[in-house]
Amino acid sequence: MSNRRKNPRLYFDIPIEFEVLPAHDVNLPPELARVFQRVHPNEEGVGKRQTGKMRDLSSTGSFISGSPPPLLSRVGLIFGIPGFSKVEAIGWILWRRTETITLDDKELPLGFGVLFEYLSPEARLHIDRLVTMQNSASFLDELLPTLLE
Repeated sequence: MSNRRKNPRLYFDIPIEFEVLPAHDVNLPPELARVFQRVHPNEEGVGKRQTGKMRDLSSTGSFISGSPPPLLSRVGLIFGIPGFSKVEAIGWILWRRTETITLDDKELPLGFGVLFEYLSPEARLHIDRLVTMQNSASFLDELLPTLLE
């Protein structure tokens, strides 16, 4: 799969736990409440801990295969990545696939895309380092045959 995205990602298959989080009441000041509307997260399934497989990861989000929560759910995530202790993150479900489909002979599993609202700066930096290492290794793999000719 091409890694030419704005935020390149790591591809793997690691276990992850997640749960839908309850909404926090945030009241806008009256002068702003007149002109702005806020997004309210979907709370269906709040507190139900689930498991899935993280299929890709960048410093801004992830794709998780497994039973997808509703769109615009706010989720808490717990996972591990190579060379780093347990990672805890908070994100929003921005897209989902409710069934596994085959497209051009490629199987796309059911799951959902998460945009991180919170990820510690240390975890974000570590993910960026892993992506850089992966891209460098990939570049070297492509370059090596040319160098050996």
